[in-house]
Amino acid sequence: MRPDPDLLQRWVVLEGVPAAEVGPRLGLSRASGYAWLSRYAISADGVFLAQERLVALWRAGRDSGLPPDAVRERLVTASVLVPDRSYFHVGAPDDPLPEALLRDWVLRDGYTVAQVAALTGTTHRQVRYRLARYRLSPGRPGPRPRLHGVLPPESLTRLYVHDGLSCPRIAERTGVSAESVRELLVRYGIERRPSGSRRAAGVTSKEKSRAARRRACELVERAAAARRVAQRLISSSGLLLRR
Repeated sequence: MRPDPDLLQRWVVLEGVPAAEVGPRLGLSRASGYAWLSRYAISADGVFLAQERLVALWRAGRDSGLPPDAVRERLVTASVLVPDRSYFHVGAPDDPLPEALLRDWVLRDGYTVAQVAALTGTTHRQVRYRLARYRLSPGRPGPRPRLHGVLPPESLTRLYVHDGLSCPRIAERTGVSAESVRELLVRYGIERRPSGSRRAAGVTSKEKSRAARRRACELVERAAAARRVAQRLISSSGLLLRR
């Protein structure tokens, strides 16, 4: 869905809203807000030109004072012209690429970006943008076998619980994405470790090792001291016997 030019003009031209705030107000990124303002040729020092007035000028063949590309973009938004391609708000009800669909197709079933784009009538760029937005890494390119066959419960339990490997390390070994490994942990009911627990455990093991070495050195020193005391006692008792 395209943003309404009249709304953007009211914000920027009439109300003085900074251009940097347009994207977040629309639920988009800041860069997307800048891009739409540029497409519609809207600036703080511009003139408010309502959509209805623009359509009337265009149909009458009169100049609106806007660049031709901006006129076309606004007319497409007004449903007067047909767009070259479609735009959708990420997460909107009419978005053809919802998070649940991408999670099932890309992570569970192993569909490629090209396959998802072809099935939904979208572009590769739109698919990749939403995968990055939802933090759904597709892992290696190309078709993949089903995740359940790659990482059955017993294998994932052994790698994650018994071997103590992290999700990225397991992903490297099995050729899937780290997000897929986390997805399977939830699906199999395997309890996740707290963030940084492996590092913390490693530090604790080192500290225990150092403490054990110090304790061993203390025991060796005590044994040597006891040996010296025993030798002195034996020596002194031998002198007494001679006397």
